[in-house]
Amino acid sequence: MSGLFEMEQFEHSSRVTVLRPRGHLDARSAGQLTARAAAVRAAGRHLVLNLSGVEFIASSGVGALLALVEEFRRSPASVRLCDLSPTVSSVIQLLNLDPFLPQDDDESTSCGALEAA
Repeated sequence: MSGLFEMEQFEHSSRVTVLRPRGHLDARSAGQLTARAAAVRAAGRHLVLNLSGVEFIASSGVGALLALVEEFRRSPASVRLCDLSPTVSSVIQLLNLDPFLPQDDDESTSCGALEAA
C-alpha cells in the first residue's frame, strides 16, 4: 500500500528548479516524480532533487532516480540529489549506486554546483 506522497517545487534561480518529494517513493508516485522532472528538463532547467522527506523508497523509486539521471545526462541540463533521508541513503549504499547518482550533502551545495555549471 502506498503512503502519502507530496511534492513541493520552487525556482531557486533562473536556471535551477528544486523538487522536494515527501512520503513514499514507489510505483504509484514514481510516475509523478518523473513527469515533474521531465517538465523541468524540457524547460532547459537544472534540477535539484531534495530527498530529505522520502520516508520509503521501493525498487520502482530507485529505478525512477536512475532513469532521471540518465535522461538529464543526455540533455543540456543536469540533476543532483541532496539531503538524502536515512532510508534513501541506506538503499543507495546497499545497491552500490553512489557512483551513478550525483549527490550532495545539502540543497545549497547542489544549487551552487548547478549554478556554476
